[in-house]
Amino acid sequence: MFGRTAWESDEHTPGENAEPEDKTIDNVTLIEKRPQPLLRFVLAFGIGSFFFLFPIEWEGQTTIPLDVVVGLIQESYPFLVEVFTFGLILGGGLLTTVSMLHYQGLVTVDQQLVDRLELDYWQTSTLFWALRLLGVVVAAPILLETGPEWLLSDDTSGVVWGGLLLTIALVIPIGAMFVNLLAELGGLQFVGTLSQPVMRPLFNLPGRAALDSAASWLGSFSIGYYLTRNVFDRGGYNKREVFAICTCFATGNLGTVGAIAAVLDILHIFPIVVFLYLISVIATAVILVRVPPLSTVPNEYVATPDPEPEFRGSVGDYIRFAFNEAVRTAEQGASIPRSAVEGLIDGMKLTAMMLGTILSIGITVVTLNEYTSVFEVISQPLVPVLAALSIPDPQIAASAIIIGGAEMFIAATLVVGTDVITKAFVVIVVSSQAIFFAASAPMMVDMFDDIPIRFRDLFVLFVMRTVLLVPITAALVHAAAFVGLL
Repeated sequence: MFGRTAWESDEHTPGENAEPEDKTIDNVTLIEKRPQPLLRFVLAFGIGSFFFLFPIEWEGQTTIPLDVVVGLIQESYPFLVEVFTFGLILGGGLLTTVSMLHYQGLVTVDQQLVDRLELDYWQTSTLFWALRLLGVVVAAPILLETGPEWLLSDDTSGVVWGGLLLTIALVIPIGAMFVNLLAELGGLQFVGTLSQPVMRPLFNLPGRAALDSAASWLGSFSIGYYLTRNVFDRGGYNKREVFAICTCFATGNLGTVGAIAAVLDILHIFPIVVFLYLISVIATAVILVRVPPLSTVPNEYVATPDPEPEFRGSVGDYIRFAFNEAVRTAEQGASIPRSAVEGLIDGMKLTAMMLGTILSIGITVVTLNEYTSVFEVISQPLVPVLAALSIPDPQIAASAIIIGGAEMFIAATLVVGTDVITKAFVVIVVSSQAIFFAASAPMMVDMFDDIPIRFRDLFVLFVMRTVLLVPITAALVHAAAFVGLL
């Protein structure tokens, strides 16, 4: 199940042919800092970083400009956002159908139209073709507000459609504009080089992965995935690196963690919760990247390999090299407006491809949670473990952790009214689980089908993450309580 051959493909480039170059400042050709590319890098990095990495205060909460813009659009044009979301789902379903019928030889499409519609982009498996079409069928009654009560309930479509899809439909296309500025015009190279001394030894990942992680933590896992896909398609990541980044670092974003903390009335200890949350994520990632299934994914590339050079030198040397690589990339890149427009188009295509799948699987998962006791039954073996770790209200905490595999917010709200230690423990665990089968899991499977990321592997990783997070987080919250921080 976890052998390397399960992920290998004859069409992809083996990692053995893409060893990163070892460099010091002495063998780097420093380019001439001409005003135009220098200004292009500075502006692109400043705009992109501010928009989805810079924390700001808005209506009493710490968030990022991307979240503010998305929220304002949703509040100002709620119906148009719903129509736009449905249009993306419908477009994704139709283009996938045309692509599948064409490549299965059931219909003939003119080559010029094939190229114009990029039908190879929409080709997928029969399962995901069905899920995208099912998404259209499910989205129509939700949009028209006519259908069975269980579907239109606040606890089903209210969570998946209202709380998830309407946000993703805006976050990815808008965020992609600014992500593309960083990827095309030097920001990725700058951050990657400076982060290499941390990311390489701790996680065996390129330094540029730090930007993906920051995008997920400060923005959204969907933005983190988009940036990872963008770099993957350029040959900047291999399969193992993509799998590790998506399953170890695209955890709950700080805005959502803050919203959950507000609901649970623990905002007064929010800085402590965030600190413990980051420690939990880092400690879990250090272990998981070194064991199967992540360690067995081959170092194959889907494009011409462009591995990050392994640089060695002083802090000053690192800064000089990072700046040099950033300006070099900006000099070769397009203009800022063109890069932004290309990012917007790519983001809309990617969103249209995924939304139907997310809706189909998300509705299934939250319906099971709402109308069956399957998650409560599954959580029973965890109750004595939590009791042994001295977590108050172990039954409620166990149910919340298992439901966290479906949807993070629903899981955390189960512990309203419990002890502060239980609240902090559950918030940290469910925010750190990274694999949510109503949202991030279907997105990963559909977005990275060429690795492939599969549900069975995600389920195993979810179990492994939970097994590690429970004792790590329990130790952290008890230690924080012991010194009077909780």
